[in-house]
Amino acid sequence: MKNKLKKAGVVGALSIAALGVMSASAMGFGGGMMRSNATPDEIAARKTSMFTQQAALIGATVDEVKNAWADGKSFQALAAEKGVTKEQLQAKMKAHALDQAKTQLATLVSKGVITQAQADKRLAAMQTKASTSKIGGTRGMHGGFGGGMMSGF
Repeated sequence: MKNKLKKAGVVGALSIAALGVMSASAMGFGGGMMRSNATPDEIAARKTSMFTQQAALIGATVDEVKNAWADGKSFQALAAEKGVTKEQLQAKMKAHALDQAKTQLATLVSKGVITQAQADKRLAAMQTKASTSKIGGTRGMHGGFGGGMMSGF
């Protein structure tokens, strides 16, 4: 009975992950920009930030990233065109996500939302997760970091 439940849980988790990949692919790299509660200015700011961050990650111009996005080209394909391997891209994305997490944790500490000890524990947990996760077709380590430019990769 336990094995059947475990198998059902694994199948369910894989199904959810597959749906996440399909929805991310349908939205194009960088996730969806049509969030029902986002204002037009928030949508524009998010996309602008995403294009800028992606360009910096792969050594492209913002216009190159925008054009690839408009053409429906995947971010990974554009990175490959720029000579960035999958492994290099994953390492750069993890480093960027970790930097963002550190900044967000510092903000939470400075605003009194969490203590420095809590921030340190959370950072250690995220670093452990980052060392064992891959960023690719799923949300990867961003389940722990909370969205951002990595969603949709």
